[in-house]
Amino acid sequence: MLLILSLALKVPCILSVKNYSYIQTAPLSQFIFHYFARMDNHILWGEIISAVIIFLQAWLLNYVVSQHSILYKDTFLPGLFYVLLNSFYPQQAELTPQIISNTFIILLFQRLCFLYESEKPLLIVFDAGMYLGLGILFNYDLSVFLPFILISVVIFTSFNIRYLIISLIGISVPLYFTVVFSYLNNNLNELIFFVKQSLEKQLLRTFNGDFIQFIPWIILLPISLVSGFDLQQHFFRNKVKTRRIIQSIGLMFLFGVFSLFIENTNFIYALCYLSVPMSIVTAYFFISEKRFLMKELLFIVLIALCFYYQWK
Repeated sequence: MLLILSLALKVPCILSVKNYSYIQTAPLSQFIFHYFARMDNHILWGEIISAVIIFLQAWLLNYVVSQHSILYKDTFLPGLFYVLLNSFYPQQAELTPQIISNTFIILLFQRLCFLYESEKPLLIVFDAGMYLGLGILFNYDLSVFLPFILISVVIFTSFNIRYLIISLIGISVPLYFTVVFSYLNNNLNELIFFVKQSLEKQLLRTFNGDFIQFIPWIILLPISLVSGFDLQQHFFRNKVKTRRIIQSIGLMFLFGVFSLFIENTNFIYALCYLSVPMSIVTAYFFISEKRFLMKELLFIVLIALCFYYQWK
């Protein structure tokens, strides 16, 4: 059902394919999209591949939530809402560096969840840093999550300068090999140019869009607040590991919101980063059977809005 929903919510965009420009400032994005753009019907294939990636990410996120018992019972709701949150607008059907790099954010979160009870935390910290470094090679904006990984390491363990240094080394390794490869191929100046171009941002800019475009978030914001408050009420009833994971999710939520303000092209492209923590919080609200009819109605309204925006 998760796969069917992932594809069904993209049907309007797949049936009405619109040309768009690939955003390719980071090295791995340049490499992939340079060759991908040569394919026949590459826009259509891009939207199909994007739908498959979102499904796999939803499955992975749902697996992480169940594996670490973040919610009080196993459910597919986190994966379901991850797909939904990444299907509202036509731009979210595009194959972009943001949606690819979001895979590494989920993998990073998955590794951090093992950190509390691990006998070898240094290896996990290094892996988490590597994932962030690889994600940055697809989208430089992902560097905004550097404080997230450093603070999360402190949340799951304690303040230890070794952990912070190892995480920075892990982040630096993919970047180091990229610089070396660019230097050996005489592309270092081009790499520096794209880095400067990506860093030239208008921070905390105003969102562009009409009122109708923000209706889903008018619905989801109260849900997130209610769910977040409910999580806080039960915070100390959870195991220590679960409490620290919840703190990390809250921290990821803040950085996800900040990423919306630093996206130069369109904030919609950065919604995938916010959808990771928000899908878990939203699932916590819908997992209860209380007010069943109201929740079913809200879910149907959100699905209807997905099709409305995509056919609009």
